[in-house]
Amino acid sequence: MAEATKAKKPNKIANYFRELKAEFKRISWPSFKQVRNNTGVVLAFIVLLGVFIAIVDLIFTYALSFLG
Repeated sequence: MAEATKAKKPNKIANYFRELKAEFKRISWPSFKQVRNNTGVVLAFIVLLGVFIAIVDLIFTYALSFLG
């Protein structure tokens, strides 16, 4: 008799995936052109930062060898 009065609990896992699907529909995905441009900017920045670090490393190497 207690089982008949027990309210049915919603399935939390199924509800999670239903909400996840709804959220994915709201996402505004960037265009391929935007992704390509942003990738180019990131790669250029990485190269410039690498060159900067290499120059600073050479300066410190030279300064330490001059002192030592």
